[in-house]
Amino acid sequence: MRLVVVFALLAAVVPPAGAATRSTEPPLPVVVVEGLELADLERLEARGAVGLLVPGAGPETSESLARAAVEHAEARNSLHGGLPEGAVRIRVEEASAIPDGPVIVLGLPRGGLQANDRRYPIAVLAPGYRGLLTSASTRIAGLVSAVDVAPTALAEDAALSSTRAADPVAELRELDARIRDNGKARQPASLAAAVAVGLLGILGLLGVLGARAAVVGIAAALLCNLLLGATGISEPLVTVPLVAGSVLLGAVAGRLSRLAAGVLLAATVTAYLVTMGLDDRWVALSPLGPSQNARFYGLSNLLETMLLAPALVAAAVLGRRFGPLAFAGVALGSLVAVAGSRFGADGGGAIVLAAGFAVLAALLVGGGRKAVALAAAGAAAVVVVLALDAALGPATHVGETVSGGPGELAEDLADRVSLSWRRTTARLQDTLVVVLGVALLAFVGARLRRLPRERAGLPLAFVAAIAVSLVVNDSPVDVTIWGLAGLLAVQTLSSQPGGPRTASRSTPGTRRP
Repeated sequence: MRLVVVFALLAAVVPPAGAATRSTEPPLPVVVVEGLELADLERLEARGAVGLLVPGAGPETSESLARAAVEHAEARNSLHGGLPEGAVRIRVEEASAIPDGPVIVLGLPRGGLQANDRRYPIAVLAPGYRGLLTSASTRIAGLVSAVDVAPTALAEDAALSSTRAADPVAELRELDARIRDNGKARQPASLAAAVAVGLLGILGLLGVLGARAAVVGIAAALLCNLLLGATGISEPLVTVPLVAGSVLLGAVAGRLSRLAAGVLLAATVTAYLVTMGLDDRWVALSPLGPSQNARFYGLSNLLETMLLAPALVAAAVLGRRFGPLAFAGVALGSLVAVAGSRFGADGGGAIVLAAGFAVLAALLVGGGRKAVALAAAGAAAVVVVLALDAALGPATHVGETVSGGPGELAEDLADRVSLSWRRTTARLQDTLVVVLGVALLAFVGARLRRLPRERAGLPLAFVAAIAVSLVVNDSPVDVTIWGLAGLLAVQTLSSQPGGPRTASRSTPGTRRP
């Protein structure tokens, strides 16, 4: 009888083999402190790590959306409407003062729908946290997503970390100002630069400027944006004229030789690849970079669309001069820059580039079976690269989607189409821009089909890529505006003597007189 009692006690105390032992330590409390401001973090930095919290995803947020994002560890894009559908991970408490003891304190929006353009203070006051909070979701020290709070409270693998800083609150103020400035500068800088590219394109068509002026102008704007991000310059009164004005350098450099222009354009794509590998913030905190309310690192849809013309032109020029390997090198480098998990992390951009390069390669070899084989090989290469990147690279939305298989890929694509439609129809002016732009792109594309292949190949590849982008990306206005500007640039390049030509009876690498 005693043996039975002993075995019963052991069975109650010792878990069976293979069973997971669950921590009895309660989760770290999460408290929304009424009226918590950035200045309040100055007296908290000695107790833990501090940061700025982005309360949700999409252009708008609200008190209920932000609280749900924190409690569910899921940020549902405000364009979809409704609250997250997943399980509640934690419960958020409220207080009028900062509590003692280990705790996560934060501020959240108050009231109904409002612009999602403000960041709120957050502090993790617990052992092991000092300086600035760091998040795998944002990759920017000091910036935290609402989805990071629950894993931190529950001490999960996706919990926030921290990094030492000499003056954490001062760095947060600077970071907040940069994000705010870039948000104000993004639209005017983008629009002014697109108009400048259009002007160079028109002057190029009239023969006033060189054939390469407009596409070199795009590269100049991209390099200027990268330089501003690297130096931390964000004041809109400075960045808007600099980005727009840099396009005009194309008027000076537009008469570069074909080879020199191709090298410059390839170098521009490479510059983004290298800098994103060195420091995510150089692109993430640039005037034309991500909005910091839905995407935090990598390439924005705006930058991806701007990079499309330089990438395609560089492949056409260098492929014609040095052969298929040069074409493939530019295509692969562009794909890695745009879609690599350590770099652009843009799955939609990978599809867009694949479409553009597939059409361009097909026209370079003159169509037929070779074109089909090249297109199939290109599509297979994209899948392989994304699959390897998902398996070996850091966790990203692209990697998670690819790892989820065809079903999750289809669901993600449907979500992008839905977001694109909602953004198109959200405001009348956006609807007009997209509808008129698509009509113009379709008109130009139809006319291009009547031209000889050697003149129409590059513009047709660009139109195909933009058409795909309008479906798989959720920034239809940016894609439309820069689609028109980029099309004018590549069409100017193809319409004048000295512009790149696709093959009619020759193959890539065959040099023409």
